[in-house]
Amino acid sequence: MSYVDAGYAIALSVLAVYAASLALRRRRLERRPAAQMPSVVESGAVSVPEPPAVDRPR
Repeated sequence: MSYVDAGYAIALSVLAVYAASLALRRRRLERRPAAQMPSVVESGAVSVPEPPAVDRPR
């Protein structure tokens, strides 16, 4: 087995593990009841915070 083949094997196995984790995360989120899922408005992600006051010397 050459280094190139080993590199491809490692890359494909990493992608397979990542795909499996995404599938499990999606299944877990789909099984979660809608009442438990936070909405964007409740989390405050829509509101824009006020910029901090800047003290300027006079």
